[in-house]
Amino acid sequence: MNIEMARSFAESAHVGQVRKDAAQTPYVAHLAEVAGLVTGFGGTPSAIMAAWLHDTVEDCDVQPADLSARFGAHVARLVMEMTDDKSLDYATRKQVQVAQAPHKSPEGMLIKICDKFANVRSVADSEPVEWTVARQAAYLDWAESVVAGLPAGAEVAKAAFAAQLTVSRRVVAARSARAA
Repeated sequence: MNIEMARSFAESAHVGQVRKDAAQTPYVAHLAEVAGLVTGFGGTPSAIMAAWLHDTVEDCDVQPADLSARFGAHVARLVMEMTDDKSLDYATRKQVQVAQAPHKSPEGMLIKICDKFANVRSVADSEPVEWTVARQAAYLDWAESVVAGLPAGAEVAKAAFAAQLTVSRRVVAARSARAA
């Protein structure tokens, strides 16, 4: 199995899905960003594959067994480390991510940092439609709590996340000031 196969599979699985921004950015742009960040921070091939696939179980009609059969049990486990239980309400899913953060594997931790980095950057660069400024600020705080709870390691990625978080907070604060 290879990274290109994971990319192609993820693109097919997410076809037609868009981000929550006004531009309706194709969702695969997020996957490409996360995979690119994982690559840039020295992620293993398995971590890069899982970065491409990280939302397929949560947001598509893909089963963990499908991923295991196509990409191996290790990649499937990494994807499942990233997967929210959609049977839980939104607030509970967010609490579970914070609670599970300290238990991430090293590869899972890197994917999680990169996913949060991409999402935090997106809040600043492409304001989410129907999200109030207060919700944007709350999302940034929550993302910070997830990353802060991760185990030691991936310090360069964590520092990059922190720098992006600072930028995103400035953007959201400016939006708040304009709205006042």
